[in-house]
Formats: sequence, structure tokens, C-alpha cells
Amino acid sequence: MVLYLSQDEVKQVLNMKTTIDVVENGFKEMGLGRVEMPTRIYLHFEKYNGVLITMPAYIEALDAAGVKVVTVHPNNPSKHGLPSVIARIILNDPKQGSPIAIMDGTYITMLRTGAAGAIGIKYLSRKDSENAAIIGLGVQGRSQLLGLREVRNIKKVRVFDALPEARNEYVKTMSKETQLEIKPADSVQEAVKGADIVITCTPSKEAFLKGDMLRAGTHVSAIGADTKDKRELDTSVLLRANKIVVDSADQAAIVGDFAIPIGEGAFTKEKMYAELCEVVAGRKKGRTNREEITVFKATGLAMEDIVTAHRVYQLAKEKGIGREI
Repeated sequence: MVLYLSQDEVKQVLNMKTTIDVVENGFKEMGLGRVEMPTRIYLHFEKYNGVLITMPAYIEALDAAGVKVVTVHPNNPSKHGLPSVIARIILNDPKQGSPIAIMDGTYITMLRTGAAGAIGIKYLSRKDSENAAIIGLGVQGRSQLLGLREVRNIKKVRVFDALPEARNEYVKTMSKETQLEIKPADSVQEAVKGADIVITCTPSKEAFLKGDMLRAGTHVSAIGADTKDKRELDTSVLLRANKIVVDSADQAAIVGDFAIPIGEGAFTKEKMYAELCEVVAGRKKGRTNREEITVFKATGLAMEDIVTAHRVYQLAKEKGIGREI
């Protein structure tokens, strides 16, 4: 029998704190060389502005294995009334290979991406960071804020989105949910001014964050660009940063934030300081002084999905949630 879990059932057992805990442990296992995770595979639906991605992983210490199949179609909300990201996760028992669970992966993707950003912030931002800027106020704009407040005592947040109505809705909704002081900005530059932590989570194809917008000691959490034609970070950000940490060097090198500067000869893969798993496992240091400008680039790892889905499966079994099929 296979346990099937809908999105509502996943939501019953999973929250941001739990997700951060399991994903951080997953990064540690990865840093210790105990995770098998091939590079993810893309199918590009260019005429529909979408992609399909397959993401397998095996975390040996947890005996957790499986694959996520996810589509990313930024035009879905406006054209089809569907989420931009739609995912399913299949867990397999490594002992004999049979599937043990099939579950909604859309909510898991939202939380684990927020968790990855939070873990980068935990290790790379100043511990006394109080002011944050969030650029891009969709699903990840919300998830990144929920993750951020779990790891830093943020007091003020400035937010910007290309759509004015998105700014107003975000301020109204997230101020109530988080009890934080959240104010809209009229531009990226206005939002970023004075920020200790800058989070970008947009589907932009044009770089909008510039190096001269960042003051000493700032941490940048770059979440949005996940394909070769998406880009949030101008080359000047990479050149100004003291430490650039990525979740996967191979994956980061092929997304627009890095692929374009590399193609222009302005940056090389060797200038990436570390993968986040190395920092979490203690093999490399995170932030070492207050003046460093640090960047964490997330592309999304199958490990994050599988460790989270594995924990969801355990909690669902404990609580008798879901149905056997």
C-alpha cells in the first residue's frame, strides 16, 4: 500500500520551524558526503514559458529516498488560475525500492525554499540584523519572510513588487500574520536602502539588484532565478561580495545570475566561496566579520524536498493522516 497525502493533509503536519530543522540536517548530511543527488533534469516548454524538472535524492542516514516532479510556469496565476509551481513527490523504500508515499509537493516546495533561505541567513547574515528588504511578493515573498523570522529578530521590513496591488496586499496580509512592521517601497533601491538582509524572489529576466545598492555587512539571499534565462543579480553584486555561497555549484553555474556573468568572462565558478552544505557541516566558515557582504544563491535541491517529505510521511503515519491506495 502507498500513503497518499493531499496538500491540505501535508499542511496539517508541516510548519516552517520543522522544515528548517530537517533541511538544515539535510545540508549537514550533504556536507558530510552522505547524500546521493544527481543534477536535476529540465524540460523547457519555451512556447508556454514553463519548465518541468525532475529531482531525485537519497539521504543515507535517514533511509529517505524519492523524486520530485515539479513544473514552474510563471504565467499560470494570470492565465490559468493555477499556482506558478505545481509539484508531486514520490517516496521510495530504499530496502526494496517500492513506493511508500505520494504527496503534494507544492506546499513542501514553498516551505523548503523558505527554509533554505533561512538557513543561508542563519550562517551568513549578521546575528544582530534588524532590517530586511524583500523584492518579489508572491508565494516565495511570503515563505522567505516566514523563514527569516525563525532565525533572526527582524524589526522592520521594506517590500517591493512590480505590481503595486501586490505590495498593498502583502503589507496587509503579512503584517497581520507576522506582527512585523512592513512598509511598501516604490522601487528596488528604496526597499534595499539601509537593509541588513536583502531577499530577492522574483521571476525576473533582467538583473535589478546592483552592487552599489548594498552597504557593508549586508547579506543577500537570491532565491528567484532558477533557469538559464532568469536573473536577479547584476554582475556588480557578485564582484562586490566578499563571500558567495550556493546550494549547488553545478546548478548555480547554469542559472542566469551566474551563467550570464560567466559567459561574459566577468566571473568564474571558482569564485564561489562554498556550497551551503560545507558551511553547515563546519568544513568552511560562514560570516566571519561584520563588514562582509555575503550572498547566498538558492537554486533548489532535491535533498530539501526528500528530507521534508520524509518527515511529513513520518508525522502523517503517527497521526493517522492520509489514505492508503
